[in-house]
Amino acid sequence: MEFYQELYQNCVNELEQDRKAYNRCSFLRGIVMLCAIGACIAGYVQNQPLYYEIGALAFVGFLLLVVRHSQIVERQKNNTALRDVAKAYMDRCGDGWKGFPVDGAAYLSEEFPQGKDLDLFGQASLYQYICAASTPYGRDQLAAWLRDGYAGLPEWKRRRDAVQELAQKQRFCTEFQAFALPERDAKEGTSSDVWRRFLQKDGRQPPAMFQMLLWILPALTLLCLFGALSGIAPQVGQIGFSCLSLLQLGAALPCLKGHNQQFAPVYRVHKMVSPYRKLAACLERESFHSEMLQDLQNCLRQQGGAQKAFKELEQISDSIAARHNGLALILYNALFLYDFRCARRLVAWKTAYGSVVQEWLDALGKVEVLISLGVLSQVKRVHSYPEIQASSQSFLEAKDLRHPLLQEERAVGNAFSLRQRVCVITGSNMSGKTTFLRSIGTNLILAYAGGVVAAEYFRASPMAVCTSIRVEDSVSQGISSFYAELLRVKKMIDQSQTGAPMIALIDEIYRGTNSRDRITGARETIRRLARSNVLTLVTTHDFELCDLEKDPCTPTVNYHFTEHYSGREILFDYRIRPGRCQTTNAQHLLRLVGILPENESRKYPDSL
Repeated sequence: MEFYQELYQNCVNELEQDRKAYNRCSFLRGIVMLCAIGACIAGYVQNQPLYYEIGALAFVGFLLLVVRHSQIVERQKNNTALRDVAKAYMDRCGDGWKGFPVDGAAYLSEEFPQGKDLDLFGQASLYQYICAASTPYGRDQLAAWLRDGYAGLPEWKRRRDAVQELAQKQRFCTEFQAFALPERDAKEGTSSDVWRRFLQKDGRQPPAMFQMLLWILPALTLLCLFGALSGIAPQVGQIGFSCLSLLQLGAALPCLKGHNQQFAPVYRVHKMVSPYRKLAACLERESFHSEMLQDLQNCLRQQGGAQKAFKELEQISDSIAARHNGLALILYNALFLYDFRCARRLVAWKTAYGSVVQEWLDALGKVEVLISLGVLSQVKRVHSYPEIQASSQSFLEAKDLRHPLLQEERAVGNAFSLRQRVCVITGSNMSGKTTFLRSIGTNLILAYAGGVVAAEYFRASPMAVCTSIRVEDSVSQGISSFYAELLRVKKMIDQSQTGAPMIALIDEIYRGTNSRDRITGARETIRRLARSNVLTLVTTHDFELCDLEKDPCTPTVNYHFTEHYSGREILFDYRIRPGRCQTTNAQHLLRLVGILPENESRKYPDSL
């Protein structure tokens, strides 16, 4: 974190210096321009060539100040972006990250309930916390990697090695994120659609004879203009210039509508080209050792390199943007057959690079994903690179396991190990049961994606992560929360029967029905999920389920969370312990809010 704090302060200091330099440059530019105009006027009035020379020198100085001004503006943009990236990392140490603009809510779906159960997507979600992607390609791929789970050992190792290498390249990662920031404010999916429309083929190169005319006619037009102005052949030059310029303008105007349609996607992509050029340059010049990063780098070096291609496209789009002014449109077409030349360059660019641009954009997006998956290594003191180990039995082992979204000073780590068993977790209200389930599920999702986890040590076998934590009713479909939970659990049971490894995380099982039916249904559900390919963790307030530990046909282990009291205050340590819970706190909470009278505190004991 020291790196980002120092970077932030340096950027703030440099921005202040740039602000002063910008003001000085603007003032000097105005003074020099006034001097140039004044010298030219004095030269005209007094007919002194010296004043013209002074005016010319002042104009040259003005042009130099314009260049200097542009450099200051560019430096301000870079420092502002670097400052924002550094501040984002600092915000992740508190609650500032909850205001990040991209929260991934668009990726929530009923087909992937884990997204809501584990707070993977949406406001105050894991996606919002770790997402360092500004391009739509990075955002989409990050969501896909979190959703898709374990991709196989070879691919998982490639991702983990790349994440680990990038975590050591803090300067590269901050610069890469800073270059992509102009894409951040675009709506999700918008700029990717713009690129898709832009890359559609919309023409072909004109015949060779016409391409020759694109050079010959402007050259003759300029030659006639020179002859008319220089006095070498004024009449011939005037007539030739008039005829040729009208000829070019007459050829351009009938094609104006078609050219406008052809150039419309270019106007939309115009401002996006520069960020992608900078991203490509940043990636191409860096040195990498991990296989995945080298492959992404080699992808960007195809066909001369993405940086070169985007630079050419930037020049083409600048040229097309210049014709947006009506007067410039007429003048350029009268002198240079401008629209035809721009169309020829655009078609040539698409022909040369159109087939690989999508690969380049995806490669840049993957780098953003890898940076995102390593965010925890930059902001969490307790973190590690997980181990995924193939095994005939599903298992999970963790030391100092924490929820990645909790502030580190408030987070409590737990050691936990489970192998081919059902784990029944009991505990009072607010003792940490649900957060513990989410800690396991969220860190598993991160681990399978190839990312860093919030634990000192984390090892697991490949498993599908199934959850039933935040189950809601559906008024439109006429489904109660209890029935919705039944459907969710039924899918888990069906999936367990396929033999594929999985972990089932069920919070307060069947809370929506009466205690008798809940206990009966929960027992049968646990028995059905007690398979060698399944790890099952169930939280409950029904202590009767703890008796399953004595059932020889259901390998079950009991864990619990507890609390203690200090006067009227309930204190939790959020530590998971072996065995069943021995206390409840519901009646104490009822007394605290005034529902249960204080004088009945001994009539209903909190201890069991």
